[in-house]
This record gives sequence, C-alpha cells and structure tokens, in this order.
Amino acid sequence: MDKSTRSRVDARLTRLFPKGCVRVLLINPPVIPEEEFDPSVARLKRYPVFPPYGLGIINRELKKRGYATSLVDLNHAVFANGCEYSAWKETLRQRVERFAPQVCAISCMYSMTHPSLKAVAAACKEVNGAVPVVAGGVHPTASPEVVLKDCREIDFVMLVEGENTFADLLDRVNGRRSPGVLRQVATLVGDEYVVLDDRRVETEIDEPPDFEDLPIGDYHALGKIGAYHNILPDDANVSTMLSNRGCRGSCVFCSVKAFYGGSRVRMRSVPAVVDEMARLKDRHGITHFMWLDDDLLFDEKRALRLFREISERRLGITWDASNGVVASSITPAIVEAALDSGCIGLTIGIESGNPEILRSIRKPSGIHHYRLAAEVLRSHPGIFTKGFLMLGFRDETVGRIRDTIDLARELALDWYPIQILTPIPATGVRRQLEEEGLMAPEGINSRFFLGTTGGQRRREVDEKVLAREFTDPFLGDPGRIPTPEELKDLWFVMDYRVNYEKILSEERPVKLAMLRRMLRDICERVPENPLATLFLGIVEEKLGNAEAAREEKQRAAGYLCASDFWRRRFVILNLHRLMWRHENG
Repeated sequence: MDKSTRSRVDARLTRLFPKGCVRVLLINPPVIPEEEFDPSVARLKRYPVFPPYGLGIINRELKKRGYATSLVDLNHAVFANGCEYSAWKETLRQRVERFAPQVCAISCMYSMTHPSLKAVAAACKEVNGAVPVVAGGVHPTASPEVVLKDCREIDFVMLVEGENTFADLLDRVNGRRSPGVLRQVATLVGDEYVVLDDRRVETEIDEPPDFEDLPIGDYHALGKIGAYHNILPDDANVSTMLSNRGCRGSCVFCSVKAFYGGSRVRMRSVPAVVDEMARLKDRHGITHFMWLDDDLLFDEKRALRLFREISERRLGITWDASNGVVASSITPAIVEAALDSGCIGLTIGIESGNPEILRSIRKPSGIHHYRLAAEVLRSHPGIFTKGFLMLGFRDETVGRIRDTIDLARELALDWYPIQILTPIPATGVRRQLEEEGLMAPEGINSRFFLGTTGGQRRREVDEKVLAREFTDPFLGDPGRIPTPEELKDLWFVMDYRVNYEKILSEERPVKLAMLRRMLRDICERVPENPLATLFLGIVEEKLGNAEAAREEKQRAAGYLCASDFWRRRFVILNLHRLMWRHENG
C-alpha cells in the first residue's frame, strides 16, 4: 500500500477526531426508503424487520476494547411507533443528544436502502454537525465511492467485515496504534476518492452479538423475518442465527464472495451456536430461527453435529434456511438430521435448468445435484421446499428459460421464488456490464422485480385500467434472446407454470395446509390478486372447506373484473376454466 495514501487517510482522521473518540453510536437505518414506504403494507407486517446482527457483533468487539457504545435500530423504531415513518428521526435525535457520541457508525445491507443511509447520515449532522459519520456493510462495500460522493455527510466508509478493522481505526484515532493498522477504509480528500483496500480476513469468534437492550423478542411481531414466516404457527417467535460466514460458490450474480472474501467459509463452534440459540429462547422467548448463513451445509460433518446437538439438547425450536443451501450438500443423512432438529423450510439455489447457463454463472451444483436433492426432500413432506430461480442471464434464450421451467416442474418443489437478474454492485455480472459500457459504474439502482416494492406489483397497479397487450411470450422462435420488456411477461408465465399449475394435482394434506398459509400471505401482501385468490380457493376446496372455497373464488372473480391487467392474462392462460370448474363443483 502506498505510504502517501495511508498518510492522507490518517491526516483526515486526525482532523475529524482532534480529541480522540471513546463514545460510539451504532445505527441501523430504515430498510425501506421513505419514498417507497407504504404504511398499509407495514401494518400487514410485510416489510423486513431483522435484528441488526452485524452491528451486534461490532458492538461486542468495541466494548471488549473499552469503548462506550450505544446501539439504536431506526428500522425497528419505524414499526414500533405505529408504522409512522418519521418516527426514526425523533428516535435518532434523542439518542444523539442523550448519548453524545463522538462518532456515528451506520450499517447498510442493501443497495435499495441507499436513500435511507443518506437521510440518516444527514440527520446525524443536523443534530451535531461536528460528529464524524462512518458507514459500513454490504452496500457501502460494494459502492464506496458512490456512497461517499452522493452522501457528503458520510466521512469514511469501512469495507467488508469490520468488527476488528473499525476498532483498529478508533484505536489509531486515540493514539493506541500506528498508522499501519489502518485498512479497509475509504474517504474523500477534497473531491478525490482515497482508499486503503488491503483486506484483513476476520477470524470467526464464538461469542454472540451484543444487542444491548433491543427487544429481540418483539421483532417478529412488527414484520417478517425470513421466507417461511407465512407457514409458521401464529404463536411462533422468530429471530435470526449465524453459524458460519462465506460461501464456497462464486456465482457471478452474488456479492457474498466480494464481502466475505474468496470461497473460504469460516465456521463457529457448534456448542457456541447452540448455546446462543438456547439463550435467545430463554431470555427472549425465541422459538424459530432463520439461518443467516449463505452456505449452511458447507461442511457435512459439522452440519450433522449442529443439527444433532440441537436435537439432543431438546431446545424445542424450529428453523429455516431462507438464504438457500447448495444442492450438492443435500443428502439423506443431512435432511433427516435437519428435520429432527426442527427444520420446517429449506431453499435450494437452482437459478437455471440449462447446463450452459449454469456453467456460465458458475453455480457450484448441476442439474444432477438438483434431481438428487429433490428426490431426498420428496421423502420428507414436513419440510416446505423452495428453489430460487432466475431469468435474464446473458445470452439466455427463450428456449433456455423454458429449460428452467421444465426442470422446476420435474423437481416439484413446493414453491419457486423467481427473479429477473439484477446486476447488483460488486458482482461479476455487474463488472462485465460496466467494462462493456452497458452500465454506468456509479449506478446504485438495484431494485428487484419481485417483492413488496418490486416492479411486478407496480405494473399490476399501473395497468389496472388499461393494460398493454399480453400474449404467450414462449410462442415463436425459442432461440431468440428476450428484450427486458419481454422478460417481465416471461416471468409472469413462468411463475404460473412452476408455482400455481402444480397445485391442481397436489392432494397431500400436509402440503395443502402449507400452501394455504403461503397463498393467504400472498393475498394479504399483494391485494386484489385474482390468481393467488383463485388458487387459495382451490386449496380450500381440496381441504374440504367448501364455503371458504366459494368465498375465495367469488373474491377472485371480483378482482378480475376490476383489472384489465389480470383479465388479459387469465384469457391467455385459460384460467377462466378453473373458476367455472370449481364454481360448478
């Protein structure tokens, strides 16, 4: 590293911290930007409300080095105050005035949260214009120069994992360490971007995060945690757990490798993980855990020890792997141990059913792995299974997208979350587009098509009165590469073919009960959706609930009459026959 660069960063630290720093305010910003926040959706508890696990780890490490800390979760504040978005501003003001921090450190996970990051940094300066502001997390790591130049109130960005490097920076500010300790930090000197990007790989520590007095047991009541909240019992109390960091894969659309460094996976000890789960159950009443791991099954022997220890200690909890697992790791022994330890939901990262696409995106598993995994999971109907699918890859033709549909139908998992490829920062696919001049390097817009604030929902609303023409996008030349606009219609038909159509042949009561909860959640989350409502009626009928089935079908018919967007799609997919068939019994 150039000594002059380190000297310039060190000089800026000296200017901003003339009296050192011992008081650190750790801040979790609102996840959803204000311009996209819908109070009605918030009141339905459909926005993510996660405990700030990463900040809890940083908080623990800072305290070990003698720093006075305070942890404030502004995302929680929004939902805990009647879903009044502006509540976070008063919460922050009070905390800054009361705690008098000498630095404000803001963590930001998602690119979509960028506007919130910017607003929180500005609010910190409004309360105390002299307090330095530091940002860290996945989004600032992926776009540090963009963050610094667009959010001028942010003085420094910490790159990748920061529990030790941030503490090292503060030690330097206080004269405890030499300038050589500085790393993984970026700043602006004038308008010039300056970065010390030499990495220090964190060693996994078995101690749990320090959440201070955050009401961890209340988070689940304010929003959703994980992808299986909709099939959990109503009295489930949900939180998160981390057993390892990193992923063996190098998928070109994923930023995990860039954040955690290489394909190395660092694992906590099994007793430490299970001890943390037991404490959260005892202290906060947590009964269900979502694993935050990106590669939960990386080490088969360790995974078996983990699941068996949970079982042997009889914690009485359940868990899910919302982030997805690598298909090649799914074995009969793993699934049996997972089920015994409380697994109710398992997601596989599939993405494509075309071998050429899988190779091009560098998936760690292949089609034969997906088939083997599905065969194993088929023997355990008590686990709700999902498979991540994606379309819109480079050189992906309509025929190759059809391969994905065919494989998904063959595997017959319970549900398939589908996304149109979004080139998020710090990924291989994003770098390639930037190098070819097809995407601006400074871009930060990483909105997903599917989701509460996604493009599909906005499309339904915008085309309710007068929709654009809709035809079966799979007709015609299968060798053509679809346009971005065509991908939206391909997504729609794909969603129907792999998620809804198979419900017509599903007869297992345990699966129908899970699907009923899943479809009810969709109906609440996506109002006036005749497709989900119709199939909820079909499931109710299969479960013997004739009156409920009739009500849902009638509701679906009403939604259909009110939406030109949905009428056009029901005609092309020949869905009216299902409404009449179920109406006539």
